[in-house]
Amino acid sequence: MTRTLISEGIPADEARRKALLSFGGSEQIKEECRDVRPLQWIDRLLQNLRYGMRLLFRNPGFSAVVIAVLTLAIGVNIAVFAVVDSVLLRPLPYPDPGRLVRIWGNFTGIGLPDNRNAISAPEFQDFKRLNRSFSYIAAVSPRVFIVSSGNETWRADGAAVSADFFPMLGVQPELGRFFSEENETPGRDRTVVISHGLWKTRFGGDSEIIGRGIRIDGSEFQIGGVLPNRFQFELGSGIDIWRPLAFQPDELAPSSRGNHGLAVIARIKPDLSIEQARADAQAMTRAIIEENRNYPYERYDFAVVLSPLMEEVVGEVRTPLRVLMAAVCAVLLIACANVAALLLSRARARRSEMAVRIALGARRGTLIVQMLTESVVLGLAGGAGGLLLAWWLLEILKTMAHTSVPRIDAASLNPAIVAFAAGLSLLTAVIFGLAPAWNNSHSSSYSGLKESRRTTGGMRSQRLQKTLVVAELAISLIMLVSTGLLLRSFHQLLQVDPGFRPDRVLTMRISFRSPEGDRPEVPRQFYREVADRISHLPAVRTVGGINALPLTGQGSSGTIFLDTQAVPADKRSPEADVRVVLPGYFKAMGIRLIRGRTFDARDTDTSMPCTVIDESMADRYWPDEDPVGKRLKRGGPDSELPWLTVIGVVAHVRYRTLEAPSRTEYYLPHSQSTNRSMTLTILTEGDPTALAESVRRAVAAVDPEQPPYQIRTMDQVVSQSVARREILTMMLAGFAGCALLLAAVGLYGVMSYAVSQRAHEIGIRITLGGTVTQILRMVVGQGLALAGVGAALGLAGSVVVSQWLSSLLFHVRPEDPVTLVAAAGTLVVIALAASCIPARRAARMDPAVILRGE
Repeated sequence: MTRTLISEGIPADEARRKALLSFGGSEQIKEECRDVRPLQWIDRLLQNLRYGMRLLFRNPGFSAVVIAVLTLAIGVNIAVFAVVDSVLLRPLPYPDPGRLVRIWGNFTGIGLPDNRNAISAPEFQDFKRLNRSFSYIAAVSPRVFIVSSGNETWRADGAAVSADFFPMLGVQPELGRFFSEENETPGRDRTVVISHGLWKTRFGGDSEIIGRGIRIDGSEFQIGGVLPNRFQFELGSGIDIWRPLAFQPDELAPSSRGNHGLAVIARIKPDLSIEQARADAQAMTRAIIEENRNYPYERYDFAVVLSPLMEEVVGEVRTPLRVLMAAVCAVLLIACANVAALLLSRARARRSEMAVRIALGARRGTLIVQMLTESVVLGLAGGAGGLLLAWWLLEILKTMAHTSVPRIDAASLNPAIVAFAAGLSLLTAVIFGLAPAWNNSHSSSYSGLKESRRTTGGMRSQRLQKTLVVAELAISLIMLVSTGLLLRSFHQLLQVDPGFRPDRVLTMRISFRSPEGDRPEVPRQFYREVADRISHLPAVRTVGGINALPLTGQGSSGTIFLDTQAVPADKRSPEADVRVVLPGYFKAMGIRLIRGRTFDARDTDTSMPCTVIDESMADRYWPDEDPVGKRLKRGGPDSELPWLTVIGVVAHVRYRTLEAPSRTEYYLPHSQSTNRSMTLTILTEGDPTALAESVRRAVAAVDPEQPPYQIRTMDQVVSQSVARREILTMMLAGFAGCALLLAAVGLYGVMSYAVSQRAHEIGIRITLGGTVTQILRMVVGQGLALAGVGAALGLAGSVVVSQWLSSLLFHVRPEDPVTLVAAAGTLVVIALAASCIPARRAARMDPAVILRGE
């Protein structure tokens, strides 16, 4: 081009200059070349990150507030998600766990809230014989063993299991072998499998342990195998000793069909679905009913039902954990809205900067990316703080809920949770940074350059801030209502009469084991001597005992036959819960006697067989007559067991949960129906825990090889029975408090910003005679208007959300007006407090100073 221009008569220097100008500036060309490089975005990202870090340190106060808010919101989300991941999301630690089911016997004809029963030994044999859908069917019976090896004796949690148990779970022994069908025969069951932990702690990890002798409950066994490390049966954690389940002939007799005490687990065949297995269970139901006409299966509407094992493990905590996850997500949304409102306020100071950039040719997309990168810096800083907070919160959650939430002990900040934290931090940054970035990048460069200090900065920014605050208040109100409903439910639950008085009662369990323990007089004599020794201790008022404490969900049930004409013949064989008690039990527990008498020294193994029934059984089967003197017997009408004469009626006791009444109950004296495992109930005159050591010594004085365990007060038993609901309520209340605090801070920030922007207007109002009251009313009214809109939206959302919570409520309606009014009133009071501080500052403004500054 230079030669062409020279040929046209232009001087050489001028021709060269014009030629260069036609190609454009060299720096612009360099920039264009750089722009086409494939990794240019990395340079820009690093540049934006460095700029974001400089802004973070340039405004340390603002940055600290934002990071603190994000740390709180992200931290609680990470901690709760770690629990949800461990409890709900991770599959059971077995091969193909989706094919594992638990088998129940469902008795819908009983007419009680909980109709599912464990399985009896004859029913388990029926399942194995009629099975067509399961590759394995196994039965589990929890036990407590007294173990002796060398000079050491200790109590161990254990279980008796059928031979299919370990193959069903896909477990291979670390040492030795598991059980075979031969071990299910009485007399050939003298082998045990021990846990890896017991092998290490008690036997030093001895590789030659297979075949070593060990005494269990006074009988000789051999160690046949060692389980692999970290094996755990999800329905029975902490089990150290497993022995074969060998049924005695009387356990398989027809009269034992009502003795439901086995947990039955099965694995569905690989080529079948759970729907096909359930269809086979229906066929199994029909066959059992047809083959056992002497047992009232048909009258009870008996059915074999299947439940996925995962649902059995976590079913009761699934909804509470979902509620907590929704709550922490709501806290995160409020935090995002709060930070977005703060960023909108800060963006006001950067409008001129953005206007200059736009005027110089900066693309709006480039500005949005830069501002989002700055938000990412804040989000990652909050995420790092959230990880530290989550680690601390997770330890607290595991300590609080390790007995009430299954699988929570495995919760940890593993790599997957850290990745979740990083993703959550980035997502949070985008959520709270998008609105300020979009708002600032779309401001007019002309308006941004010409605006003065007293301009409002645009109605759009103010509307967006107010919208965010309204959303915060609405979500906070939804959480307040949810918390209020659960608090009222918990209060209602604690008002339920359990049927006993828990105060000043000490309990401890003893699992009596002796070589002569099969002779009924041996445990009877042991418990008589123990009760006598304890009763002579100072500050002990009464000593009793029962085979299964109230509110523990434990116990046994079975069919009884009633000798009465007041009930139709087809209803004289109901299912009822049975309890075995020591004579002082009713007095020690404060259970009210309604008619007749309770057990005493007159009721021995040679006296008339007797029973005490509860008032629910009396009202149902002898509604218009005195049940004292009436008779019933265990089993059906053809049972060979003796008739039991009713000698008394006591108040109904809730043995399962406070939420639902137990089944009808009857009690047997320990002297006539022996149980080797009993829980002593000791009524004291003062603090029951102070007597624990004295009671322990009294038991050791009778037999030092029968150590008591599970030593706790009845107040602790009641607390543990409602612990899951209490923990959920406490955590939800804490999250609701955080949400309300964040919403109040957000409202305060918006009102403070509004006051600063309207300072000129307020100064003129005061100059023209505006009173303090008028200024206060103007500012507070604006805050209450926002709170009113938020409350209206929150109440509408609460009606929907509370329906989702209905399964967790107890004697409280989802649309409970007291809770709705109280929550809305609390929100208004908090909003009033958050608005009053900016309002007082506005009322104290000096108009001369304001107008002079303008």
